[in-house]
Amino acid sequence: MSRRDRSPAAVPGACIDGAAAGSAAALDRAAALLASARRLLVTGLADATLEAIQAACDVAEAAGGAIDAAATEVASPAAPLVARAGSITADLEELRDRAALVLIWWVEPDALKHSLAADVLAAPLADGSPRRVIAVGPNAVAGGRHLPLPQDAAIDAARLLEALLLGHPAPDGNRSADVVAEACRALEGAIRAAGCVGVLTCPAADPLGLSNWAINLLVRTINHERAAFSVPLAANPHGRLDNATGAAAVVTWRYGAAGAIACADRLGGDFRPAECSAAAMIDRGEVDVVLAVGRLPPEVEEAIASRAADLAVIRIDDRSDEPPGCAGPCVHLRCGPPAGTILRADGREQAVGADTAGGDAASMTAVLESLRDRLAREPRS
Repeated sequence: MSRRDRSPAAVPGACIDGAAAGSAAALDRAAALLASARRLLVTGLADATLEAIQAACDVAEAAGGAIDAAATEVASPAAPLVARAGSITADLEELRDRAALVLIWWVEPDALKHSLAADVLAAPLADGSPRRVIAVGPNAVAGGRHLPLPQDAAIDAARLLEALLLGHPAPDGNRSADVVAEACRALEGAIRAAGCVGVLTCPAADPLGLSNWAINLLVRTINHERAAFSVPLAANPHGRLDNATGAAAVVTWRYGAAGAIACADRLGGDFRPAECSAAAMIDRGEVDVVLAVGRLPPEVEEAIASRAADLAVIRIDDRSDEPPGCAGPCVHLRCGPPAGTILRADGREQAVGADTAGGDAASMTAVLESLRDRLAREPRS
């Protein structure tokens, strides 16, 4: 029977190079691959609990590897600029309950669909008052006003709208900016009439990161006079746990930035935005072992698939189907359902799952801790 013909019930708890294996043997093989790595990359993380992310950081430190949570904001060259600007974010639930005005800022229709944001927008406010929705950019949304602006006007619109809110006039005599200025004046009036403003954004559509920087500054300016926050949406959400905020928080606490860390070192992680993002490092052939903690975004899977047999991949996740393959050595360690703590975008911790100690599969945290302990006993090559 081929690997693809197996039913979920027949999928083994661990695999080595596509063949069923015992958990102990798979852990030993994974530890041996880590110990022999010239350069390790630990990635994923958004599909893991805070406890599992910390254990993954322990493994990265033990192996002297790079670590990147595959977050859009650190994959762009403008990541340091965005970090200095800061951001005020919240979850969709807070937007649903509080935002009297929602600006959908250059968001792709697929991002709204995947995130269920469209359902949230249709829900009434907690106090029963009406909600106003304005889509800004090329794409309209059902049930909301549309201010059509071209794809390349996102940064100009954010900066001009911020200037208007600060009391500065729109520039005169620039025909190409007239349409943007007209839209921004309409947005200024809507913002000043709202008690709470939520801004839906799609960072994945901003490869340079400058639009993300501009919208963060705009939200901060709005927040000086009324409650305001942004809700970043993923264009292609790859994990079902959605702990990207927790991954960014843990990695930042330990290494000083949310990802793109060239070497996991608590005494001073080397932050290299864009250059040391997971996909970029794999594409350039700079890593020979990837430890995937949870599901990976499409761009990282594509980078792995493009590599030859010189790349080994170790996967730790709770998926019942088989993950994408690779040309080189691979170890797949299946764990139990997520159990532990995640961090919401509004800064609150939230417990998920239940204790799986008595179940058939170990938790992701336990698997990573076992891998860390084995790695400590492995002779480094």
